[in-house]
Formats: sequence, C-alpha cells, structure tokens
Amino acid sequence: MKIAVATDGEGGLDAVVATDFGRGETFTLVEIKGEEIGAVRVVANGGRRAAHGAGIAAAEQVLEEAVDAVAAGHFGPHGEEIFREEGVDLVYVPKVTAREAVERYLASLKGA
Repeated sequence: MKIAVATDGEGGLDAVVATDFGRGETFTLVEIKGEEIGAVRVVANGGRRAAHGAGIAAAEQVLEEAVDAVAAGHFGPHGEEIFREEGVDLVYVPKVTAREAVERYLASLKGA
C-alpha cells in the first residue's frame, strides 16, 4: 500500500499536513509494509503554483505514483472527483504531522 500526504515542507514524516491538497509544497509518499511504515520519499508538488487547476495537476502527479490513499486538510472538487473515480481513499486530516496522518488512516482501516 502507498499513501501520499500533501505536506508543507520537505520534513518527510515530520512535515505538517498541508491545508489544501493542490497547494501543498510537497508530497510525502509512504510505503506501508504489513501494518508498518516502510520507505518514505518526498517529491515537490509540480502544480502548486499554477494559476488555475492546481488540484487537478496535483492529483494527476500523485496518481502516477500508484497510491492507494491521499491525505490533506482539504481537497478541491476536481481533485476529489479524480481520486474517487480512480478508487483512491481520501483522508481528511487537520494540521498534524504526516506520520500521524498515516497512523490515523491505518487505525481507521483496522476499525473498518
């Protein structure tokens, strides 16, 4: 399983979750092995400075990473629609660390 967390900064798991998915500075990509956090990679959000369509560009970039879930404080309607059409889980989280966002998502799967 792979989770993309929209983050502000390059702090990896210690970076704060971005309020707006499409405008976050980076994506922290987290591989899950069993129930544990595995490899972590940080990539720049190539569409964040777009005048229009930042959410769409960000969604397309993240989908190229073959993610199963995405986390952010908020998703715009177009990005949200793209992820729902692709069957990617949307995880709405407040301004917590990427690590906490991933842990909350994994805990929600156990409770499901």
